[in-house]
Amino acid sequence: MKRIITLMVVLFACLAISTGSAQEKNEPIQVLTGKIGRHKVVMHLNLNHFTIGETVGYYIYKSNPQNRFNLVVKDYETINAKGSMIVVLYEYTDKGVHSGTFKGQYECRGDYYEGVFTNSKGKKYKFILE
Repeated sequence: MKRIITLMVVLFACLAISTGSAQEKNEPIQVLTGKIGRHKVVMHLNLNHFTIGETVGYYIYKSNPQNRFNLVVKDYETINAKGSMIVVLYEYTDKGVHSGTFKGQYECRGDYYEGVFTNSKGKKYKFILE
């Protein structure tokens, strides 16, 4: 119960800084750019309202934008009530194959997600998205 209340506080903190127009259109609230290892990516996320198992966005590699990877919340742990949490996102191909895992700190007030990405072969890469 405490975890649910803390999550609600974090979500309200994120909502306070989000734009209403994007939320009304059910579009991703944040567009983050950065790298997974040395590869440039663009990630579209909506972590304002989510449940475990829900698709919350997608990302593409800038070098191969026609391939889109869907992102599903696997787990989360709130760090504080100001919008920081550890979020685990599973990456799925368009065919529904689990092809990687993001685990990192998500900060909605600073608009960043940073941590470690593990591909389907177990290789780990640092990722930083802002």
